[in-house]
This record gives sequence, C-alpha cells and structure tokens, in this order.
Amino acid sequence: DGNGLASASEDRTLKIWDASTGQCLNTLWGHTNAVRTVAYSPDSSMLVSGSDDKTLRLWDVNTGQLLNTLQGHTSQLWSVAFSPDGNTIASGSEDQTLKIWDASTGQCLKTLQGYSNQVWSVAFHPDGLTIASGNEDRTVKVWNVETGQTIRSLSGHINRVRSIAFSSDGSTLASGSEDLAVKLWSVKTGQLLNTLRGHTNFVWSVSFSPDGNMLASGSDDQTIKLWDIKTGRCCKTLQVNNSSVWSVAFSPDGTMLVSCHEDQALRLWDVNTGQCFNTLIGHMDVVRSAAFSPDGSMLISGCHDQTVKVWEVSTGQCLKTLKGHLSRIKTVAFSSDGNTIASGCDDQTVKVWSVKTGECLHTLQGHTDSVKSVRFSLNGDLLVSGGEDETIKVWNVKTGNILRTLKNRRPYEGLNITGVTGITEAQKATLRTLG
Repeated sequence: DGNGLASASEDRTLKIWDASTGQCLNTLWGHTNAVRTVAYSPDSSMLVSGSDDKTLRLWDVNTGQLLNTLQGHTSQLWSVAFSPDGNTIASGSEDQTLKIWDASTGQCLKTLQGYSNQVWSVAFHPDGLTIASGNEDRTVKVWNVETGQTIRSLSGHINRVRSIAFSSDGSTLASGSEDLAVKLWSVKTGQLLNTLRGHTNFVWSVSFSPDGNMLASGSDDQTIKLWDIKTGRCCKTLQVNNSSVWSVAFSPDGTMLVSCHEDQALRLWDVNTGQCFNTLIGHMDVVRSAAFSPDGSMLISGCHDQTVKVWEVSTGQCLKTLKGHLSRIKTVAFSSDGNTIASGCDDQTVKVWSVKTGECLHTLQGHTDSVKSVRFSLNGDLLVSGGEDETIKVWNVKTGNILRTLKNRRPYEGLNITGVTGITEAQKATLRTLG
C-alpha cells in the first residue's frame, strides 16, 4: 500500500519504517549474519528476508513474529521475491541456484541451476593425443592432452551433453544429450554432420560399433536405438520394459550389445536380431556403466551398490565382485590389454583394479566432486576422468600420478570488477559465478 518500508542490514536485523513519518515501527531479529535482501508479500502482510546465514526467513509484518525459516541454499542469499499471488517465493544465491518455495509451508518446490560446466562424459581419440568431453554447458569440447588447451568447442545441443564417443577410425564424434538428440560431428573440422532424432527422453549413452558403421544410443525412454551412420536412419529399436537405459556398449566383434538398467540388471542383445538373449542379475541397485573386455570374453559393470562386478559373457556368471568404493559407482572402463579396470565414483575417487586378482592397485584422489566418466588411452598408459568438479584429469596408470588437469574457462573469467560502480551486489555475484 506504499505506507511501509522495510530495510535489511549487515547488523543482522530488518527494520520496518513508516514511510510518511520516517519512524521505525519494528526491528526484527533472527538472522545470524548480514541480511542482504528483503521483500514484501503482495498484500503487505508478510516479509521475506535473505541472509549470509544461507537462510530465508518469513515474518509477520504486524507482529514482527518469525513465521518460518527456509533452509536449502549452501551460500549467502542475494535476492528474494514473492510471486504476484503471494503463494510462492523465489530466492537467488551465491551457490549458483534459484530456488522456488511454497510460501505457506516453506517447502522448496524447485531448484534451478545456474552456470555450471560439470563434465559428464570423456573419451580418448584413438591417437591418444586428444580428449573429448560432454559438458553441463551443452557443449562438446575437444582437448589437446599435452597442452591442456581446448582445440574446439562444438555447439548445437540445447541441453546438457551426457555421453560422447569416438568412432574407431577417429573421424567422427557422437554426442547424446538431455535434448533427446544424438549428434554426429566431424573431428577434423568440427562440422555437425547429422542430428539423429527418435528418442522421446534423455539420451544417457552412445557407443559406436567397432567397424564404425553403426551407433547405439540408450535413453530414459526405455529404448536402445541402433542407427546407420551413413544415412542417419534408425535401423532397430530395442524395447526395455519399465527400465531406463543408462549405458550401452558394443562387444569387440560388434555382434553383441550390453545395456545397463535401473532395474539392477544388465542385458545382452544380439545386434543382428535385436533380441535380448541373456539378463545378468546380481547387483542390488541401479547399474550405471558396463564395458566388454578387449577379447569379448568378460564384462565389467559399475553400480550404485558401490561394487564393480566381473562377468563371464558365455555363461552370464559373476566371476568377481570388487569392493572398496564408499558411494555410488558411475563409470567403469577396461584397459586395452584387458588386465586392468578403472572405476569412478561419487566418493570423488577413481580406482584402478587388477582383473586377475581383483586387487585395488591405485586409488586416485584429486577430484573434489563425483567422478562421472573414466576412459583408458589406446596404449593403456593414460587414464582420463571427468567429474562434477568441472575438471578433466589425466593420470599415469602405472604410478597413479596426476599428469594434467584440464578445466574450461568460464564466460567472464579474468574480468576484474574491483571498484566497478553502477551494478548491484546481486549482479556482481552473477558475474562471479560466470568467472
């Protein structure tokens, strides 16, 4: 109604003022750190405030009573606002998220992620000198291993890129995204060659056949699609009932395909007929990743149950269960000689295992968040890992040492805003999140 005014202060208080007289009507105490932002509800009956103490607080304007404390942000609050109907509240924070809250219950309804460049997938080019990464910022990036520099950034997806794969001859790069599409790129020029459409939900995984003529894609729509690379036509759709497909991989001879599922199973498919001929049961949670051994006789799988399993393909028998990770395993890979396994986990580590003994040879520490993807170089000397900490790390397999850390520059990285005037603290915070 324009009669009241609210102010927020670094002294941890809010004050309510009579706009006509300038008299302080009430001082609200409750925050434990500086209060950065405050807003009235549309009917002026409530106030919401945001603070460096990482909370929002709801207040009754008439009584000054604290109605609710909303917790969920992991850093200071820069901005709060009521919706026009007063039913919801929006809050923006240094933690790079926007949260939407139910004003009556204090429940967080939605979290919108700000700028991030988490690495969801990595792959080695057959030459061993180049790496590709699928990223949160909707791009595919191609890197020089030796220099750590980005060679090329491929744009075209309109949502995060979940999976990437090189063809065996290194000429083509495939990417699968949450925009429901699979894209094929020329490695030499960076040109978009084709966009494969047909999935009706997120594409979690892509894999080339050994001869490079076919691509498999696994999706949240509970299907696996087999694509002809030359024509871009979908040759077959393999239907999985009631279970998302998290990962797909071809056998070395290209006759079989393995898929990983939410229903705790792995499935083996005949590529020619499109029939599932075996289901491997043994994991106790979502199976996230699988890979064939180079000779095709064994399979490995990584699971949210914190284990890696080694399977015999011909019988479907579980040969070994590898334990040591402390959280959900997101990715596994075989070395080219078939003697070593790597696994990446939410516990922020990569483990290197002996296939013969099941012994953990190295625990590679250096990531500061979940590890989403691991791959060996073709000669087996190097291992690359990508994670939610926005970095790609290159490791020496024999010693377990980090050789290089690759990290994308953010859009405004290096821009000095010290002393800049004319922009708000919230705008400065936004610039900081962008580098």
